[in-house]
Amino acid sequence: MKIVINGITGKMGAFLYNYLKEKNEYEVVSGISRQTIEMDIPIYHDFTSCLENETFDTLIDFSVYPNCLDVLKQGISNNKNIVSGTTGYKKYDAQHITYLAKKHRVGVIISPNFSMVNKELTELITQIQKLLTNVEIIEEHGIHKKDKPSGTAKFFAKILNIDKDKIHSVRLPGIIANHHLIFADCNQSIELIHKINNRQAFINGIEHAIIEATNYKTIEILI
Repeated sequence: MKIVINGITGKMGAFLYNYLKEKNEYEVVSGISRQTIEMDIPIYHDFTSCLENETFDTLIDFSVYPNCLDVLKQGISNNKNIVSGTTGYKKYDAQHITYLAKKHRVGVIISPNFSMVNKELTELITQIQKLLTNVEIIEEHGIHKKDKPSGTAKFFAKILNIDKDKIHSVRLPGIIANHHLIFADCNQSIELIHKINNRQAFINGIEHAIIEATNYKTIEILI
């Protein structure tokens, strides 16, 4: 399976590249980055040049919104499958990307969090909220994360049907991604904390998404 990584010089993009290049079932043929950097694969500053020079199956995107939108739409229009972990997508973005994916018959998976426990955590918090209806979310990320609140926190707020003013953002050095979900009534409270201590936590989820998007043309957009 041939892959291109958009945002290959970012923390997650670089981590993912170093992982995938050691796997026999994947071939990362090139990357896309605004930085000028020497790597053992071609690095393009724009996606058009990549499309003109490389043959690949799937584009993996860990970049910045809204810059990622044109890349994703161009990729889909050129029959490339998409896996994106970039956050910040809007509802109308999801609608348009879904339309394009169906039109061009490609797989597209967009998720704010590829941790494999994310599905189980989502199921758990919806059950707790039935008993403790007051909910606040605290999300903690590194100082370089631009969007506030995080995509994962907004996804949890959507699932729990709570306003975004119930989300509190913290940006500190040395943090990857932590989410605290606090449920309470007048008599008791429950706090769930999900901490990402290593980006390896995302890898299994990303691999699953690559297979789903590429082999089964799955369309799943979580924002």
